[in-house]
Amino acid sequence: MIGTLLAGAVIVGVAIGQLLASTDTLVTINPQKSFQTISGWEVTADLAENPANPEWSAYRETLMDKAVFDIGINRIRLEVRSGAETRSDVITRFIRGEMSFDRWKGMRYDAENDNDDPFTINAAGFNFDELDWHVRTTVLPMMERLRQRGERLMVNLCFVSFGDGKQLHTDPEEYAEFVLATYQHLDQTFGFVPDIWEVMLEPDLDKNDWTGVAMGQAMAAAGRRLAEAGYQPAFAAPSVTDMANTLSYAQDILSVPGATDYWRELTYHRYRHASPRTLDLIAVFAEHNNLQTGMLEWWFGNADHKVLMEDLVVGNNSAWQGRALIGLMRPGSKAETGETLQYQDEIRFNRLFFNAIRAGAVRIDALSADMRHVRPVAFRDTEGGIVVVMDVASPSRIGLRTMPQGSYTVTYEFEDGGKRDSETVFLGHPGVLDITMPSAGVVSVVPSSN
Repeated sequence: MIGTLLAGAVIVGVAIGQLLASTDTLVTINPQKSFQTISGWEVTADLAENPANPEWSAYRETLMDKAVFDIGINRIRLEVRSGAETRSDVITRFIRGEMSFDRWKGMRYDAENDNDDPFTINAAGFNFDELDWHVRTTVLPMMERLRQRGERLMVNLCFVSFGDGKQLHTDPEEYAEFVLATYQHLDQTFGFVPDIWEVMLEPDLDKNDWTGVAMGQAMAAAGRRLAEAGYQPAFAAPSVTDMANTLSYAQDILSVPGATDYWRELTYHRYRHASPRTLDLIAVFAEHNNLQTGMLEWWFGNADHKVLMEDLVVGNNSAWQGRALIGLMRPGSKAETGETLQYQDEIRFNRLFFNAIRAGAVRIDALSADMRHVRPVAFRDTEGGIVVVMDVASPSRIGLRTMPQGSYTVTYEFEDGGKRDSETVFLGHPGVLDITMPSAGVVSVVPSSN
């Protein structure tokens, strides 16, 4: 290796023959073969049990700072419940702290038709106070933080209606009216509309009428109404709890005329029957039908970096969610100051992916000579630079082959909890970048200009 230490930067240029003799694993980057484009790293906007005085209010600003600037979150799931179609003030009273969470939760999905005509919206028949609370408490502050980062927050607005039996919004035109009323409310009140609408959260969870066909009919009707009103519809579906149900729902959606006109993301959760085989079938279906894929929920610390790597490489995910916002970090004994907020265990590793791979990055081919020890994923960023993140199973010396000339920031996170500062490495000419991992963990390699 030819190496020169200059003011904290290492200049590295390694001949292929020399490298093969000294490297444990060679990783070859092939920018000519490309896959999915990243849309965002998602969290769900969380609702406090007492919205008037949330338990996390003292450290909320610190949490959002860390979520955006340290962890790399850039997409939010904003939820709207079926119960927003109502003349009742129950939602308002709950948001104001005049009603307990336990009392409110039994009524939160109860919908009351605004009128008998789904083509005429009666604004007085909707109560969006919960939605507005989320926007003011979470969405607008995160939008501002992303602007400071030179980026934008992607908003996924998700319809939630857990309950048994036939519901008001399983009527396609009533559903379309609800969607349009929500878009118009956000547009008129806050000046933005969702980037994408998640059709129904976990339709396979309850014994209700949210079949794949019902979802397709809702998508066809809502897409038409939104387009007629001058909006640009985009839908995510089916967002099932059981990954094995994804394709049966998707096939049924596909059977409905007009359902695919604005279908953009094929989405699933990982709570049941997740497997690489099913994930591969989802990716094949999505590619055949010109859809992006997204794993949009597996909470409680289950969605670690190995799951993330599988969803990116096997599932070709463009969007991914492993936590609600409040779950990203855990407060310590001095949480009221925000000083002791700590990353959840899996977030320590996932954030290396999130920060390295930003919205608009396109995955390119990365092949490891030893996949048991080094599993890579590579992307071309929006400025044309090459980004690589690797899951490393044991101490290794890794050669990244066919990397462009330039300066790279290398960041490490070790499974044993050991610490190592990021370092700057300069590749003097196009070729092989040499990375040393002293123990198992995750390492990211990002152009320093990023």
